[in-house]
Amino acid sequence: MRTRARCCRIVLLPVALLLASAPSALAQTANAPASVRHRWTGQANLNLAGSYGNAGSGSLGVSAAAARQTGWLRVMLEGGLLRTSTDTVTRQAFGSPDAFSVRRTVESRTSADRTHVRARFAEPSPEDGSTSPRFFAAAGWERDAPAGVRSRLDLTVGMGTAWGRTRAGGRRPFETSLGLSAIHQSDEVADPGVETASLGLRLDVRAQTRYRSADLALVSATTWNLRNTDDLRVDVTSSAAFPLSQRLAFRTSVQTLFDSRPSLERLSLFPVPGEPPVGTVVAPRRRMDLIVLAALVIRF
Repeated sequence: MRTRARCCRIVLLPVALLLASAPSALAQTANAPASVRHRWTGQANLNLAGSYGNAGSGSLGVSAAAARQTGWLRVMLEGGLLRTSTDTVTRQAFGSPDAFSVRRTVESRTSADRTHVRARFAEPSPEDGSTSPRFFAAAGWERDAPAGVRSRLDLTVGMGTAWGRTRAGGRRPFETSLGLSAIHQSDEVADPGVETASLGLRLDVRAQTRYRSADLALVSATTWNLRNTDDLRVDVTSSAAFPLSQRLAFRTSVQTLFDSRPSLERLSLFPVPGEPPVGTVVAPRRRMDLIVLAALVIRF
């Protein structure tokens, strides 16, 4: 019963999230014609996997992007959740060799939990091909449990521009922006040598093109800590979407996360293998994470 209930929750949760996202109309207005830019449009991504029985594991990924453009302001909203849970199943027998009963216990734990929410407000790029800088302001929050980040909030203001030839619907193939960010980060294990609040320089790059029927995209965000100059964070996502119908597509993506000063992790200290621990120590986590996803894209 427990397994069946969990399967129902995993199936119903993404469906509910997608239905809730429909009124806000998820998408990128860069691909929309001028006649629909004064309403919300967008897309949502869903990936889901599960295994239950003698062992259990489940993975749920939901992300959405929404945008709306008026004559003087472009609003972009984005959010995502990636969670993986693992069940450790233990079976024990009680009684005699001729008559025994089997007791089954299940211990669940979340092995990965990544969540982010972002908003961006900017002057829209002109459709006449001009590359003059445009003002923008952005805010973002994220939690990355595998990387040891409990909460990270950043507020950014700066200038950005679009490059390349204007295509149908005002689409520009290349966008860059540079801004000043105020950052507050709280880690699972506090590092006394790193300040929780800092000032950073952020560079965003977005490139998109179409090859045959596939939509290719590259999005990167690089943040350099101005107080600790050896602290550099890079987030690069490359993706390819293949249309299945007018509103459905199949999307694959590879996300690379790099942090030159990763968060700390508390580890048990063993004198020799097989002996009980004698205490704990802290050590830095790995600098790089790689996330590979395959998702169903629903356009609105």
